Amino acid sequence: MDKLRAREIENILGIYSPFYIKDIRFDNELCIIRLDEIGNKNKSITSRFRSSSKQKTHSWKHVKFGRLNTVIEFKSTDSNFNRLTKLVCPAFLGAADNEYTKQAQDIILFAHNKKLDADTISTLTGLDLEDIKKFILDNESAQITQNTSSLLPLETDAIWIKIIKREFPLKTSLTPLRMLLHKLELAEVNNEDGNTLQESVSTLRAFFIKNKASLVQEYQQIGAKTDQSSPLEKTTTQTKKTNSLTPGHPVWDSILTEKFSLMSSNLAFNLYISRLKSLYNKDLSASEQRDIVIELMKYFKKNLNSLRSELTSIRRIAETIDTEPKSNNIPDKDDSIWLQILREEFDLNSNKLNLNLLMVKLKSQVSKGMEQESCDELQQFFNDNYRSLRREIEALTISKSHAI
Repeated sequence: MDKLRAREIENILGIYSPFYIKDIRFDNELCIIRLDEIGNKNKSITSRFRSSSKQKTHSWKHVKFGRLNTVIEFKSTDSNFNRLTKLVCPAFLGAADNEYTKQAQDIILFAHNKKLDADTISTLTGLDLEDIKKFILDNESAQITQNTSSLLPLETDAIWIKIIKREFPLKTSLTPLRMLLHKLELAEVNNEDGNTLQESVSTLRAFFIKNKASLVQEYQQIGAKTDQSSPLEKTTTQTKKTNSLTPGHPVWDSILTEKFSLMSSNLAFNLYISRLKSLYNKDLSASEQRDIVIELMKYFKKNLNSLRSELTSIRRIAETIDTEPKSNNIPDKDDSIWLQILREEFDLNSNKLNLNLLMVKLKSQVSKGMEQESCDELQQFFNDNYRSLRREIEALTISKSHAI
């Protein structure tokens, strides 16, 4: 590590102008990084000596740098320190009365919100275990964890740079955010040295923190979880026993077989689902049908913000399906029709591949004397798939009415 240039270490730690690394000292397994302001380079020795009596050395524990415990120091007057950290406190510094850098605090709270224990956090950060436990308890009692409860990406996360450079397509209708992004993007275009990028990151992240209530959709786009859940994950009934919209839920079959229409005005979605419907209408196996449903669900998840009305319609359709009467005219398990089917005394004549494969297995079981178990399994299959087996169930009903 001693071969790394100071500028490279600044890039690794996210240190930006007007700060720079003035000195690096090593003490056994401790790395002490001393920062200074670029403006101080041009000051005369006399002026620096005059101001030294008023300066105070601030020191913070930082995240482990390689195998070394890291401490960051910054010497400044109180007024100058307040000026530099009042609007946005850089991640590599901390509050004047705190022993951790802002980044170390964010990582601890981030990991704590991810349900990691103190031992694991200590291993990841290199910070003292007892200090971490005390820090978590202090923050819980002071309710400071509200700032990171949304798990906003850390200042060192690459997503912020991608947003500023337009490499990440952040969609927003919030005018102040659009103006800020335009300003930061222009600053990077006009800055040849690239030494303002990390400062732009800090400014953008601070904006997200201060305007959290107005940036719900933007938070979701960058992977910060909020209390709002996706419509795909919401329950489909208001009863105590609720069902999530899994790939096996009948709502997807109803949509793809055009039993229900979503009446969407989204042209891209209409073209997409038309293609899936044409594939789904073919004679497919259950696993192939499931693959199409999963593809549709992934499409909804990817285009969540533009398909909210469609997802609301799906949820309502699902609620309607789940509250429908479950009487489906399927014979009881003890009905003789099931054994007749498996003994080939009754020709069901189904084109459902999954049903035919099941009957091949069950017929083999019947030949081995497992009659009741096989009949029960066949009847249960009809119950589980009664929506896709309506023609077969109708054939059973007609056969029973003729027998009577």
